[in-house]
Amino acid sequence: MARDSLRPRRARAPNRRDAREIVEAILVAAADLASPEVTTNQIATRAGVGIASLYRYFPDRGAIFAELSRRLHRKFVAQMREILAQPGLTVEEAVRRICKAAVSGPGVSRELRRCLNLLVPPSWSAESADETYAATVAETVAWVSTKVAIPPADLAERMFAAISVVRGIVTMAMLYPRWAPPDERLIELASAGVLAVLGDDLASR
Repeated sequence: MARDSLRPRRARAPNRRDAREIVEAILVAAADLASPEVTTNQIATRAGVGIASLYRYFPDRGAIFAELSRRLHRKFVAQMREILAQPGLTVEEAVRRICKAAVSGPGVSRELRRCLNLLVPPSWSAESADETYAATVAETVAWVSTKVAIPPADLAERMFAAISVVRGIVTMAMLYPRWAPPDERLIELASAGVLAVLGDDLASR
């Protein structure tokens, strides 16, 4: 796949403790300020670092938010695995908990999610998104397969469609917040959509 010519360079990996602390301060500041209008100067000021230090690790604002997007991808996979590891969950319970993580994961504001949807084109965090969706499909399919004697032949296709339902709901809510219901209602709607796509033969397990 051809590289997006507008995609910012990947942040330099810090190899010293003080450098890692600078990078973390910048990312925390960007998440706190989360706004499509935020500038690198505002982020640097909130982080308590000079603008030159910010540019040493992030060539522009896009690179900062792309790194936040990649981190959220990894965080979601970790949350999903933690949920699926809980004993005795029904499919319905697992779906609701995973939808909750997707809609309103802990420590992730709606403002930050909206900012990432507006400022980070999919190609800028494509690798981590690919890894996230591959893991989500594979691991949820494997987990649901343990709930039925004979998993349906199209289970992976159903799961892909179910994930697409949640992704669509989250994206629309972030891009058009004035139309979006509160998070709890979004979680209910996303869960209902996923269960409908999975089908009664799986949703009742």
